[in-house]
Amino acid sequence: MRPTCAHAADVGFSGRTHAFTVHLPAWQPAGRRRGRRLHRAAARAEAAEPSGEAAAGLRQPQAAARAAAQPALAQPQPQRDPYTLAGQRLRSLLNGVGDGEEEMLNNLLEEQPASSKLALCLLAGGLISAGAAVVCWLCGLDPAGGASLSADSLRAAAVGGAAAAPLVALKALLWSEAARREMPFLEDIHKAQVVDAFKPMLSNLNGAQTAALLASEVVPGVLILLPATTGGITKSLQMYCDMAGSQAPDFLPGILALLITASIAGVGKIAETSVTLEEYEVVRNALENADRYYRLTAMDRDSTPADAQRAADAFKNVAFTWIARNQVAVRFAAGLGALEVIYLGVLWQQTGDLAAPMVAALGAAAVDFAHIRRHVPAKAG
Repeated sequence: MRPTCAHAADVGFSGRTHAFTVHLPAWQPAGRRRGRRLHRAAARAEAAEPSGEAAAGLRQPQAAARAAAQPALAQPQPQRDPYTLAGQRLRSLLNGVGDGEEEMLNNLLEEQPASSKLALCLLAGGLISAGAAVVCWLCGLDPAGGASLSADSLRAAAVGGAAAAPLVALKALLWSEAARREMPFLEDIHKAQVVDAFKPMLSNLNGAQTAALLASEVVPGVLILLPATTGGITKSLQMYCDMAGSQAPDFLPGILALLITASIAGVGKIAETSVTLEEYEVVRNALENADRYYRLTAMDRDSTPADAQRAADAFKNVAFTWIARNQVAVRFAAGLGALEVIYLGVLWQQTGDLAAPMVAALGAAAVDFAHIRRHVPAKAG
């Protein structure tokens, strides 16, 4: 029940400080009420004002905070390197190429048991070897290329082991860090070998299984390149010379056939290393629209037209460098593949036994597989 006397007051608690709040009657004169309010405000201000030492202690951290904040506010925000941003955009464009079907298939193959993948590789190698044997049979050639279970083949294999030394040294040099620093395009070649070709197959193979995979890759390749292709082309050229009635040197058909086979191998390396048509189209369209893209959409609010032009020029330089590097990588891979085929073919023609180039090819490929396994570690289990 509210008091009715003139000096009665409503007394309550303000929730947190528990200070008393006095409500004067509305009929009290305004001047008196205003004087009371001013008196209470002055009292609260006096109570809230710290002493001299306390005020100094409070002002010092505040001044230090303001002094520390002023250089940070005055310092301009660092700008990111336009070439770094251009490289990130190029990688983003290339990663968006395709519908993901090939990546899904690679992931499925990578998760397959090692025995299943090895059986698949051996089956594919067997089919290729059978095709090479059929070609040799049609041409009247020895499918084994002169190799047999004899002492002569053992001696030829020893010659091939010695002849493999230059190929092994060259492959080891190309995988070295020094060579990759001097020739950055080797990254593209190794990426085609590691990521695109052998990563799904080697993901969970042990050493013995990797050796079996190596044999399933190299042996059918040598059979199809040398006895089937080179031997078949040599036989065809000899038949053509006989039908034409021309007397060509005995070594000429073999040399021409080997050059044709090396050219075919080089074309295969080009297809393996070069960028896809979709990747090239994406980069070409981005180059054509680089100025408009950076002028309208890719810059910050505080950027100037000069910043947009620098970003566009940086992207053009990065994209052209990527295209040029891939072209160099394609030519280098094609030339290296062709020279390797010529080297193995000459070794076969000089020894007359396929065991020599087979051992040399296995030695050279072993270097590649060893480095590929280093970049694609085997999974547990």
